[in-house]
Amino acid sequence: MDARNAVAPLLRDILRRIKGFGKKIFGERPFPERSREVPVLKDSGFRAFVSNTLEFDIVSLLRPSSFLYILAGVGIILVQTNNNLAINNLALQNEWLREQIQMTSSVITSQELKMDELHSIRNIAQDASVLGLVSSSIAPVELEP
Repeated sequence: MDARNAVAPLLRDILRRIKGFGKKIFGERPFPERSREVPVLKDSGFRAFVSNTLEFDIVSLLRPSSFLYILAGVGIILVQTNNNLAINNLALQNEWLREQIQMTSSVITSQELKMDELHSIRNIAQDASVLGLVSSSIAPVELEP
């Protein structure tokens, strides 16, 4: 019922603005004096909620306990950031050391293979000298299968 009462003045105002409509229906001038009163609708509480939410109290932030909480929060964030950076740095060092170990182990493996090859050539030369064979100064010929 309130909505109907609130819409009726609005409709009357619109109809009065149409030229000549007010004279025919209401018997008044086409543009009568309007009242500045706005129909009041029932407040749902939303406006009060928004105004309370947007209201900011700076005095509560200026208390020493607030500064201590903010300082503690910033300290925790800084420690966490430092820990993350240290972990990233250690991960990079770990990767670099892993590559160095791989290179070292591959060099050691290739040196061991070369040593075994030279050792086997030396053994063959010693066995040949025991049998009375002399090594030739002519390069060997390789046969391809």
